[in-house]
Amino acid sequence: MIRVNGETIDDSAIQHEATAMQNLMAERMQGEDPAILQARAREWAEENLIEAALLRQAALAEPEPRGFPAESSLESKEQLRLEALVNRITSPAAMPRHKDVVAYYLKNRQSFNEPEKILVAHIVKNVDESTSEEAALAAIERARDDLAAGRQFGQVADEMSDCAGNGGELDWFARGEMVQAFEDAVFSLSPNEVSGIFRTEFGFHIAKVLDRRPAGVRRLEDVTEHISRHLLEEKKQKRLHQYVDNLRARAVIEREEVPV
Repeated sequence: MIRVNGETIDDSAIQHEATAMQNLMAERMQGEDPAILQARAREWAEENLIEAALLRQAALAEPEPRGFPAESSLESKEQLRLEALVNRITSPAAMPRHKDVVAYYLKNRQSFNEPEKILVAHIVKNVDESTSEEAALAAIERARDDLAAGRQFGQVADEMSDCAGNGGELDWFARGEMVQAFEDAVFSLSPNEVSGIFRTEFGFHIAKVLDRRPAGVRRLEDVTEHISRHLLEEKKQKRLHQYVDNLRARAVIEREEVPV
């Protein structure tokens, strides 16, 4: 059991947090001695809960922000006050300078190495308990005929695909992320090339390759936004950790062993 400025964190809460952390650590630290994992998870769980208690106490000691919904529950109000405090602490963090982004990219260049990726739009007619093989095939053939007549791929996808929306466009993906039959069909296409009808375990498809990205280190301009967000988050976390460290320096933290 731990007391933080008189607030009790009971052992059941610590055990619950430690179990969640141990499961996560076991995935990332395979082969580590289970006893060491358990001890470390317990230690980190205690630290997390102490810091959470200090932040919550600090938030409740602050004046209530304006505009709180009157009908909010006590728990909701506490959460809103905590969010307001964290925002006040972290909001002064400035966006990183371009030279800092460049320096991070150069230092961590290999972390931006990616396999070949492909951007694809597709039209699919599913074969399932409500749609027979014959019905799905007939529907995808109508979509093929519309494309042959000159209609835009995205229009046909939005109107006729069982996965409509965004012109049928999928996110960028590499080999190994889709079912094999789909990958076999699309990775053989060139940019702007449209496939014929092909079958996967889901049903019938027509696909169009929108773009391809070769394997290699991604360009700085492609990852600038990602790096900027990462560096900004680091700055925010640093400010938050410094604030919690100051709270901790003034706090009364007592540990008490629970009898077995």
